Amino acid sequence: MPATIIAAYNPYTGDRAPVELALAAAEQTGARVLAVAIYPWELSPEDTATRSVVADALRRLQEDLGVDTRIVTDMSAPRAMHELAAHERAPLIVVGSTTRGRVGRVLTGSTAERLLQGAPCPILLAPHGYRRTRLRTIAVGFADTPEGHGALKTAHALAARFGARLRVIAALHPSGALDAALAGGLKPPRGVMLEGRHRQETQAALERALQALPDGVEVEEELHVDDPAEVLLRISEHVDLLVSGSRGYGPLRSVLLGGVSRRLVDEASCPVLVLPRGVEQPLEDLLGETGTVAAG
Repeated sequence: MPATIIAAYNPYTGDRAPVELALAAAEQTGARVLAVAIYPWELSPEDTATRSVVADALRRLQEDLGVDTRIVTDMSAPRAMHELAAHERAPLIVVGSTTRGRVGRVLTGSTAERLLQGAPCPILLAPHGYRRTRLRTIAVGFADTPEGHGALKTAHALAARFGARLRVIAALHPSGALDAALAGGLKPPRGVMLEGRHRQETQAALERALQALPDGVEVEEELHVDDPAEVLLRISEHVDLLVSGSRGYGPLRSVLLGGVSRRLVDEASCPVLVLPRGVEQPLEDLLGETGTVAAG
């Protein structure tokens, strides 16, 4: 059976960005998209107004986009999404941004924020107003940590599947060490100036990681001396997807944000994929071990 990508959908706002982004991911993976509306109460026959709004919105979604839909009742939307993802063995959950943000900007709302704290699988955040487009360029923030290597492998597998170019970004903080969150919690010593060896060590680690990747993907490596979050936010304006690992500590198989990933999910100009900690191939069920599952 095909994998199921779960897309959060709010019938009242009608924001289709999560569904559009889920469909973009499904087109090259043969996955099924399940659009889910979550409510804290049962929709009784007497509640005709609410039932009409929800039913009409989901019917239009099915007719226009051809996705499966479902209504789930739970007082906690994040809990409902977590439990549904576990039940469906979903490799990916796609959520939208708050409507307070401008079009084309990721800005997490309270539901997405809580969803990220204990997610059983990767979370893909759709910018406000996102419309389906081909993934031509994928960027990933790299650090020489288990989380950094995992993010690189996942981004490379995605690039291989979608025929996309991959930009691998390493950033050295001007203080002379990697940013705390990007480097797995290591804080740069105060007053230490950037030295040549820091650049050399980072460049060497980056090259070793790239050499270990399979062939078949156009890869560009970049080393910046700047705040890592600022670097990745600038790059997000010119790519179709940004891949980020979780912070370097916390429960395994959960999505936890560090300083860099926190800013990315709040300020990036493209979709952001946040990976759970401690899972070497978090999208294996979607892409296959080598990213070569035939598209349906």
